[in-house]
Amino acid sequence: MAVTRVDGVHDATFSYDQAEGYVTFDTTVTSVSEIVAELERMTDFSATQRESNGTR
Repeated sequence: MAVTRVDGVHDATFSYDQAEGYVTFDTTVTSVSEIVAELERMTDFSATQRESNGTR
């Protein structure tokens, strides 16, 4: 997935059937808003942040 090209993103898993994805990233390198912007720029998808599961 294109979002793994963003600096600081370690892993990304997406389910097209469920229309959701999970991204693991380093908060000292990037942010949710930067990831969302890049995802929307690189694909035809729109994205919004849902609640975090609280893991780091």
